Amino acid sequence: MENKRKAGGQALIEGILMMTDSGYAISVRKKNGEIITESKPFKKFIDKNKKFNFFPLRGIITFFETLKIGFESLNKSADIYYEDSEEKNKKNEKKVFFDNILTVLIALFVGFFIFMFLPIQLVQFLKLNNQLYFNILIGSIRLFFFIIYLFIISQIKDVKRIFMYHGAEHKTVFTYENGEDLITENVKKYSTKHPRCGTSFLFITLAFAIIFYSVIDTIVFSLLKITNTPVNRFINHIIFLPLIATISYELLFLAEKFSKNIFVKILILPGILFQYITTKEPTDDMIEVAINSLKEALKYSSKE
Repeated sequence: MENKRKAGGQALIEGILMMTDSGYAISVRKKNGEIITESKPFKKFIDKNKKFNFFPLRGIITFFETLKIGFESLNKSADIYYEDSEEKNKKNEKKVFFDNILTVLIALFVGFFIFMFLPIQLVQFLKLNNQLYFNILIGSIRLFFFIIYLFIISQIKDVKRIFMYHGAEHKTVFTYENGEDLITENVKKYSTKHPRCGTSFLFITLAFAIIFYSVIDTIVFSLLKITNTPVNRFINHIIFLPLIATISYELLFLAEKFSKNIFVKILILPGILFQYITTKEPTDDMIEVAINSLKEALKYSSKE
């Protein structure tokens, strides 16, 4: 019988977010070693409102719902970790809020420029007429930039710790999904590479975008007679990005459903390889935080 246990999570600042179908929890280890845990009951919007549970709405809704919870949890982990520190006391809450918003906006701007606009500008110099070749080159450059970006940030001390917590999250989820007791000894034996990781989602998005944009660019620039400029192509790619993310989301969960298929294993392999950068072996105290978070999230399942 297929194992229907499922959980997911996200690495935070000195902590971990764990989510189940019924609730989620964040556990953060403070500087004094104490683990602080907060949790909430949770049910996906599409599960509460079945009329929205269809393609493509379910992917878009779930994507932004998860993104919102993840961002809020990341902010909360920072609040908990720096709660008693001088860094926290030097700033009032309003300034912290606007600092976080500004950081996100800057990160989005830099991300769109590096991963969306710059590859288009570079390939434009080649003056290729074939949209498939054009988008294969753009996709390849984006993939190259993405790998370099991951490698560079993985060398930063604080990011390394987040990647270690990421590894602890994956190991703990594996333990739960395989029906074993959530204890450190069991968790340690599992891999830090999980096929349902967001890193795999990013790779599927990058790969699918090459095919999708080849078709859309042909329609927009050839059939609709719109001038093919880097700016127009950039705008075209941004407009269809939510749809690409939605379809990639569906592909990821199809991949999970048919995970034993050899073709699917090949498809998700690059995403697994990426995790050699984005996950690291955790320490026992990090695993303890992950276990604590998942146990707390699972309490809501027992109440159903």
